[in-house]
Amino acid sequence: MPQRGRVPHALTLGRVLGAALALCLALPARAQAPAAPPDKRVPMEPTAWPFTAIGRVNVVQGPAHRSHCTGTLVGPRHVLTAAHCLFDVRLDTWVKPHQVHFVAGQARDLNGGTAEAEAFRLAPGVDLRLAARPARGAIAPEMIGRDWVVITLRQPLALRPVSWIVLPNADLPGGRPGAVVALAGYAADRPYLPVIHRGCAVRIDAPAPGQLADLCESMSGESGAPVLVLDADGGAALVGIHTAVTQGVRVGQAYRSASGVGVAAGSFAAALDEMVKPESVKPK
Repeated sequence: MPQRGRVPHALTLGRVLGAALALCLALPARAQAPAAPPDKRVPMEPTAWPFTAIGRVNVVQGPAHRSHCTGTLVGPRHVLTAAHCLFDVRLDTWVKPHQVHFVAGQARDLNGGTAEAEAFRLAPGVDLRLAARPARGAIAPEMIGRDWVVITLRQPLALRPVSWIVLPNADLPGGRPGAVVALAGYAADRPYLPVIHRGCAVRIDAPAPGQLADLCESMSGESGAPVLVLDADGGAALVGIHTAVTQGVRVGQAYRSASGVGVAAGSFAAALDEMVKPESVKPK
């Protein structure tokens, strides 16, 4: 259940791309798990944009079944996250919109706004049913680039959303001078305060078009977390979302890793262009 400086050289990223893939919340136990790498994530107070637009996607699957992932407000009423966060593996089907709530900028018992989901739009062709999985807890490789969903909220949030940018085949931050890559989300070890790894790296359209491979510290609960490009002038844009760890190390009931995979913005940009209307709410 979801809780849900330099660009590394090509050889290092190649090893990441060759790693076995599994959902960050359901990696099978390893007989000889590698030692956990030094944790480069740091907690932060989400008081400034773009972090005020990042929040928890809470999913209530039943009285004793609750989970969370990370989502990003990309429009006044639209939140982008990982599709598998809304899939109930117990029932082998998608949850209903009323079971999903978004909490923006949560910091302990404070937040920047909350809203219940009204509907959600899944990627075309996404299939996470057990019959479509190569192994329990994993998803088929061809589904990695489809592991996204856009949630429509019942009411708009008066917050500044985060825009997205499509950068085909980019190798970041090296391909964008002055930019910093960051991954921010609500991890299992700090579920009510976001953590950020600032200064990591990502390759777009790798290992396949529409996917991404990141070298960012992450943990269970950060499924759907935005992979951000932060510019020196204070600008920020989402280039994709992180959906799973690779070579995960078990930490309690969760997994942590220094590398991961996800969905590049090119996979969902057309849907966002269609769904997200000009802002009608003055941002804070």
